[in-house]
Amino acid sequence: MITTICTMNYCKVKFKNLAVIKNFILILSAFALLYSSCKKDTNTLTVGFINPDSSFNSTQESIFLNSFTTTMDSLATHQQSLYILGAINDPIFGKSQATILTTFSIPNNAASFSFGDSAKVLIDSVVLQLRIGNDTTCIGDINAIHDIKVYELTEKLSDTSALFSNRNYLKSSTVVGTFNTKFSPSDSIKNTYLYSDAVIPACMRIKMSDDFKLKLQNQKIFTSTNFYDFYKGFAIVDESNFGLNEGGFWYLNLNSIYTNVVVYYRNDTTHLRAEFPIQFANPKYNKYVNNSSFLTQSNTTKFTANQQRDIAYLQSMGGTKLRMFIPDSTLNRLAATPQLAIQKAEIVVKALGGFDDNNFKIPNQITLISTDSLGRSVLTVDSYSENFFYLGGSVKNGEYRFNIARELNFLLTNLRNGSGNKHYGLSVIVPNSTYGSVFQTSARRVVLDTKDLKLKINYTIIK
Repeated sequence: MITTICTMNYCKVKFKNLAVIKNFILILSAFALLYSSCKKDTNTLTVGFINPDSSFNSTQESIFLNSFTTTMDSLATHQQSLYILGAINDPIFGKSQATILTTFSIPNNAASFSFGDSAKVLIDSVVLQLRIGNDTTCIGDINAIHDIKVYELTEKLSDTSALFSNRNYLKSSTVVGTFNTKFSPSDSIKNTYLYSDAVIPACMRIKMSDDFKLKLQNQKIFTSTNFYDFYKGFAIVDESNFGLNEGGFWYLNLNSIYTNVVVYYRNDTTHLRAEFPIQFANPKYNKYVNNSSFLTQSNTTKFTANQQRDIAYLQSMGGTKLRMFIPDSTLNRLAATPQLAIQKAEIVVKALGGFDDNNFKIPNQITLISTDSLGRSVLTVDSYSENFFYLGGSVKNGEYRFNIARELNFLLTNLRNGSGNKHYGLSVIVPNSTYGSVFQTSARRVVLDTKDLKLKINYTIIK
């Protein structure tokens, strides 16, 4: 201990040089730091001070949460690992549509490209090839026949700013590609244009029109300086008119090396192939359209004081979310005891039975986010101080659990130090990559049982 160190021989050392003196000072500083860190701070009690599962003088309490369903804000959908394409007529959530807007690039990212002597070039066909995520990336009917149209964009997509799911777009009225069949997530084809043994994995292959084929053929040379003036990209739109319980959403990997505009052409008698790639750097985004007419039901309107709705509707793709509020009176009461240490704070929400089948599976993961004073969605303290896995939200036995001990401690600390009430509500959503790279964009939805929804806490009074 610092109080007895000077009775030891270290205090009797005769220093012969400055280096020894410096080392001695460093040793004293280390002991001083250790001593000061052992002092008890009765004004600040952090989460983890007491083991969450300890029963040491622990008090349990269930806090009533005000809750209701509301529409979501738009989502940034321009940098996703997977993009959603399709349309669906959900028996609970109604009709929804996911459109893909994307640009494409010159082959090999070259400064220029040419098919060769234009007098000898003949383009046989053009295919828009989009890599299917995998054979499980469908929500809805895997055998649904989709009516998908491709249009050319008439505006440039920004490559410097975020692109959001509610952003409208400008397109030509001329259809340049059609797909009128079902998706084949397990099919593959041999690529005989490069080397005979190459196999291209499952892709959605959209045959492009003769007009678009001629547009490419008449372009004598493609240069990076003016390419996007002539080819601004595509709007890929599912125009299917599905009946109830029909349709589906598919996840597509637009960052795959197999996602390209593929041109098959001849130069004299030689068969050739050119790939205009859609790469990660290419501007692209998802446009979502959801039918929110079900929100007119009485149990989804906003709560009044000390009320909650029995059912919550969580719809992906910028659809709907669950909003929850801890009553101000409860926060003020807990904050009034400075020595109150939060051991555990957990919210449990249950998926309502009867809304999970083979076509409409509930999400494996939902997530909880907070709100700032301007109404913007922000991460909870538990998310950024720990991680999303600590926060929770994975489904188990039809339940989703969230840990918000650090969020609650943050709110109480601000009340105690005079910074005011920083609780502007919590939201439960079906996640997308906006809220952490651990999540992929999901097209799933879930109906939650929110009757008697509570925050369960364990705390200890330190004396």
